[in-house]
Amino acid sequence: MPQVIIMPTVTSSEQTCLDETATFGLGTLTIDHPPGSFAVTPASRITLEAVGRCQSHLRGKGVDWGCGSGVLTLAAARCSGVETVIGLDIEPANIATSRSNAVTNRVHNVLFLEADSFVTLATADAPMLTVHQGQFDFLIANPPASDGDDGFGFRRRVLRDARGWLKPGAACLLSISYQYGSERIDRLTAEIPGYTRESCAASTDWVPFDLSRPDLWDCLLQYVAEESRGGLPYEFVSPADSSSHPMTAAQALNHFERTGQSPLTKWQTFLFRWHGMDA
Repeated sequence: MPQVIIMPTVTSSEQTCLDETATFGLGTLTIDHPPGSFAVTPASRITLEAVGRCQSHLRGKGVDWGCGSGVLTLAAARCSGVETVIGLDIEPANIATSRSNAVTNRVHNVLFLEADSFVTLATADAPMLTVHQGQFDFLIANPPASDGDDGFGFRRRVLRDARGWLKPGAACLLSISYQYGSERIDRLTAEIPGYTRESCAASTDWVPFDLSRPDLWDCLLQYVAEESRGGLPYEFVSPADSSSHPMTAAQALNHFERTGQSPLTKWQTFLFRWHGMDA
């Protein structure tokens, strides 16, 4: 099964170096991710590709929801039409790492704030965020899987919570990988009115949903539990034949237990547009 190389990178245990090809002309980036902060994952790399491909949609003021180590914030801040980008993350280690990465990469038009979604966790930081309420021209988000539900909850929360912070016409780049299933993705704009989905901004080819990664193994078990509760099915494809009918999460788990082969998915980022509640 052919696989794509998602991004040209040089990676150590605590640092990822991205060249100009990887950032689609937005310059080299050196991203530290010490223990306690997020590394640059395949999902964040495809969202970085989306940032590069969608530079014409990114201008003015932007926000990076769940900024992790800051790679997407820093890349977006280098787009020619961008004034400033605010990175938000609930983890203090991620905010500290992002601030350090901004200094390392000499990106000055960024601000990183510790926040639970759009609610700052330090009282003194609140005015630095609230002054932008209703003023963001774009949003970027590569959220992790959520716990205790179908794994899609943070994707819903991003769009729901952002509604009071975006200008009408704002572009929203949201990471949603293939395995969540077409029906779950299609329902997103119906569940959260005011948005339209415009396109898939960036996608890998078929790649393994690498079940040697503990986080992805936990996700698959959560998906199986959701299907057993009567939730919408997930969609994977067989590593033996990507043209075959999609497998559910339960079928993917069964296949892995029999063969040791991880099922296939695509890391993808979609472009949504906020039109406002009255649109």
